Amino acid sequence: MQLSRFVVRYLDVQPDEHVLYDVLGDRYVGVDGATLGVVDEWTGGRAPAGQDELETAAALAEAGFLVDGRATDDARLRAHLEEASEGVRGELYVTLMPTLRCNLACSYCFQKEHPAFTRMKDDVEDATHEWILRKLDASACRVLRVHYFGGEPMTRKDYLLRSAELLQSAMRARGGTFAWELTTNGIGCDLAFVTAMNAHGEGSIKFTLDGDKPTHDAVRVYRDGRGTFDEIFANALAIAPHVRLRIGGNFLPEQAPSYEALLDRIEASGLARHLEMVRFKPIVDSELKQLGCGSCADKTSPAETAALVQLTRSVQRRGLDGAHDAADRIGACELHWKHSYTIDPEGRVYKCPAVAGRAEMAVADVRAAAETPEKVAPLVALRPWRECGDCPYLPVCVGGCLAASYLETGRLDRVFCKKQNLEALYRDSVLRRYHDEFGGNDAVEAA
Repeated sequence: MQLSRFVVRYLDVQPDEHVLYDVLGDRYVGVDGATLGVVDEWTGGRAPAGQDELETAAALAEAGFLVDGRATDDARLRAHLEEASEGVRGELYVTLMPTLRCNLACSYCFQKEHPAFTRMKDDVEDATHEWILRKLDASACRVLRVHYFGGEPMTRKDYLLRSAELLQSAMRARGGTFAWELTTNGIGCDLAFVTAMNAHGEGSIKFTLDGDKPTHDAVRVYRDGRGTFDEIFANALAIAPHVRLRIGGNFLPEQAPSYEALLDRIEASGLARHLEMVRFKPIVDSELKQLGCGSCADKTSPAETAALVQLTRSVQRRGLDGAHDAADRIGACELHWKHSYTIDPEGRVYKCPAVAGRAEMAVADVRAAAETPEKVAPLVALRPWRECGDCPYLPVCVGGCLAASYLETGRLDRVFCKKQNLEALYRDSVLRRYHDEFGGNDAVEAA
């Protein structure tokens, strides 16, 4: 009998009170010092003795905190990853990239110096829709969710409206449901377009605001250098009552005050009450591209972690976080889902949008014969997360952003470790949940 390797400890959340959290099962339990001591003894090899210890061990084992050996943990992990690979059950999730062109030149974008202009041609468009419907019928999924991405997909409004109409009609004929998502910089996203898209099914839109106006306008600019904040914010205000709208942002640690100011503006403008979610994430520092990855060493800086926790707390405090806790926000991404694909303007098919446009990463082509077998995604073929060892966050991280690792290093056998961020986010989230359920003092709030 031993503590599962997926259990983390939060010590002294109150005097003589500790919390054990099972990352894999997303459950927690409070124990006193004596109980934690005997758990350590059991992990060291001593068998539970006496009725009290036997009952405690049985309860902890039933909840997944204790296992009878590594093989049990391995089996739990396999079952968890198999479940995660289903994605959203009954749903085929397709990211469509009708163009790699963008109308902005954001300072941290890899395309800012070498803009792409590739757009999907008519024959590829037709083959793409046929491929999606074949895949849908083969999977027996009843929901088709299309995520329009780019480049900037709003530069192809014609395609978005045309494909949404066609795919909605195809799903209706099959007795299924079509839904759409759009990730856009917000330029040109007006109410007329939203109304037209809504006619083809339930949708959601994500805008990006990189901090309040001064910070945003320094990084998210037109190619002539003009800032875009005012236009994007005005568009958000106009469409928010009519569609599920999310706001995202990409920050550097020193920009946290600007993001707090943005949140203040969102609340003061009345936009907050119409938003589905606000979520900010760190920018991957371009300097990392010069370092290489030689190991799974955590690339997170303490300043980044502090800013991430601060902004996450601020979003939650304002009621703008659509997810309840860290376990809802982090998990195996669509790269690992069985029924998820990305299609680029050339008709190449990938398992991850971050590597779209790189032919060596493709797993299929929409113009290939229907019987052509799908390749294994190169990003997962070598199972790089095996180097994560006994990291308790493996079930929800699965090696982190494997595309980011590949784009930085050119290697497919390395993970992208953000363990420090995970530790901080989970500690903050779990202890807040524990405090809400069982009560406590400021020690939990400050943890």
